[in-house]
Amino acid sequence: MKKISALILALALLVSVIPVAYAANATPNTTTLTTTVPSATYVLNIPADQTVTFGATSTYIGNVTITDSKNFAEGKNVDVTVEYAPFAAEAEGISTTIPYTLYQTNGTQKSGNLSTALASGKKMTFRGNADGTVDEKTKFSTGNTTGVTMESLMVSIQSKDWGKALAGDYKSTITFTSEIVVA
Repeated sequence: MKKISALILALALLVSVIPVAYAANATPNTTTLTTTVPSATYVLNIPADQTVTFGATSTYIGNVTITDSKNFAEGKNVDVTVEYAPFAAEAEGISTTIPYTLYQTNGTQKSGNLSTALASGKKMTFRGNADGTVDEKTKFSTGNTTGVTMESLMVSIQSKDWGKALAGDYKSTITFTSEIVVA
């Protein structure tokens, strides 16, 4: 009987130690990972101020590009919103305006270019790349063609709109507003 009591006592002692040992091993061993996401930076280049010649139905004004981009990735893009209004007379008393359409084109000569209208308020997207940059030039689609690289903006004024304008100096401002966006 003493042997059985001793055996039961030894088993009871062993069972009471196991949860303590298990609890000691249940303490989590952790690894903490940290990272820092730096601010993305870029330089937005827009066309310089220009004069549109009277009667010209198309005038190429240059391109919108991004240079010196850093800390981007796929899905982190730059959107550039383009806003403009018709030419308005600078002198008081002249109420006429000269409407125009802004086009994205893949060249600087009229024949053979692909183009698409860029309505005021529309965005151009410069795509982020895995190498940490964004595309220097934006792309557009026209008809069945997608992914056309924009080489220039073109101002298109219909001849009849030139004919309706009273004599005087006119001005229009194109505003380019850029922001970093996550696709």
